[in-house]
Amino acid sequence: MIRTYSFTEAGGHAFNEDAFVLRPLADDANGWLVVLADGQGGRAGGARAAQLACQIAAAHAGSWAERLGAADAAVAADAGAGFTTLVGLHVSADRVVGASCGDSAALAAWGRGLQRMLTANQFKNPPVGSGAAAVVPFELALVPPWRVLVMSDGVWKYAGWEHVCDLAARRSGVELLADLRAAARLRTSGTFPDDFTVVLLESE
Repeated sequence: MIRTYSFTEAGGHAFNEDAFVLRPLADDANGWLVVLADGQGGRAGGARAAQLACQIAAAHAGSWAERLGAADAAVAADAGAGFTTLVGLHVSADRVVGASCGDSAALAAWGRGLQRMLTANQFKNPPVGSGAAAVVPFELALVPPWRVLVMSDGVWKYAGWEHVCDLAARRSGVELLADLRAAARLRTSGTFPDDFTVVLLESE
């Protein structure tokens, strides 16, 4: 059995340019699909790019590299869309398989303090929406108890990677998400400095 948790909120502006899909796998009673995108700021169409990329990657058949490639092509062909990051993966009881492009991130933690940044080898450019996105696949065997965190850069940039890793080793469920939110908020205002999106999957 896999438990799932998620949280998203706009930061620094009214409209959230992050998007994500979290749903059970149709062909795996215990598996889950996650797609997360962070629309690139500084140019128009980031939110549209993130939403469309998630929609296409989640619906497309094939490997994760093919899914992200299809999302890249669809976003590039949409005149109203800009650029976005994109992480897509599926998690089963003992394995995570996916691909990524950009600087959103996925982290796996298992056993006694073992961790791996699944997206460590990804490239920020060319981004999804360029028509030439640099998509990097990843795969990892999971040993229970494990947890997989998928997050936009509004999480890890402001909470700090070391703190994210420390929390992933010690916390779980709603407590982990609450601690990540607290770590990323600005001390003066209590708001997020950037759009904040995190999806957590855990084995029981």
